[in-house]
Amino acid sequence: MELKDIEMRPNCKASLKTRSLDEWLGEYVVIDYGMIVLCREGEADLRVNFTEWRLKPGSVITLFPGDVVSITSKNEEFKAETLRYAASLLREASLQLEHTVYSELKTDRCRTESATLTSIVSNMLALLRLYFEQEGCICLDQLVMLQLKAFFLGFYDYLYRNPSERKAESESPRTKELFNQFMRELERRYRQSRDVSYYAELLHISPKYLNMVTQRMTSHTIKTIINQYVVLQIKQSLTTEEKSIKQIAWDYHFSDLSFFCRYFKQHTGMTPQQFRKRELRSPVEGVSAAQL
Repeated sequence: MELKDIEMRPNCKASLKTRSLDEWLGEYVVIDYGMIVLCREGEADLRVNFTEWRLKPGSVITLFPGDVVSITSKNEEFKAETLRYAASLLREASLQLEHTVYSELKTDRCRTESATLTSIVSNMLALLRLYFEQEGCICLDQLVMLQLKAFFLGFYDYLYRNPSERKAESESPRTKELFNQFMRELERRYRQSRDVSYYAELLHISPKYLNMVTQRMTSHTIKTIINQYVVLQIKQSLTTEEKSIKQIAWDYHFSDLSFFCRYFKQHTGMTPQQFRKRELRSPVEGVSAAQL
């Protein structure tokens, strides 16, 4: 059955869509919203925080605000049904839930061969679609928030009761935890520093060891990850903020505007001014929470 898109209504913080995620194809994007993705048709390779997941019909993957996402490849048949929601809804849904629930979800965020989870998510989206299609429904945010809380708890309970279905660990728990800590610190402090030693000191390890951790987890160097993340955030600032380029450079702790422009051009092939002009002519879907 062909599902029609349900855009976000005024004062509502969520939307339902069937999409091919072309806006993520071949380009990293930092999302500032959450999303539950259910693959309906075709296949795609989705990278989340530099780790790759294979999506095929029935696959479910959970994305969180601050995640770095990219579609590295997909076939023409690929379509996914998505529930996209503002970060504020996620914060409400997380009240009274243990931190371990989200830690587990971020570690094992994708299920590819679970008929049970596919059925749960499919029915959840179908239920929400009924509410969205009612013109007079005034409680959409609360309904989405409660469904999210039920989904997070249900997914966590499913993994707890089925330990054999947890994602196989290719690295040690210590390596995984250090990488997750690094990503959390990068999400919080990317404006303050782009220095490897800065993040290594926060984690109480050497820069060399931190680089080894990131290469094991992602095949990228620590410096590459930091630069990619910072550049993505700068792009978002240039696209969504009305500040001058000089002020944005200051916000990101660059010593001067010239250095900021050289840094941005080195990683994107264009100046901040050129990028901002291009994006104002053809804004990219999904960059801003205001476009949710």
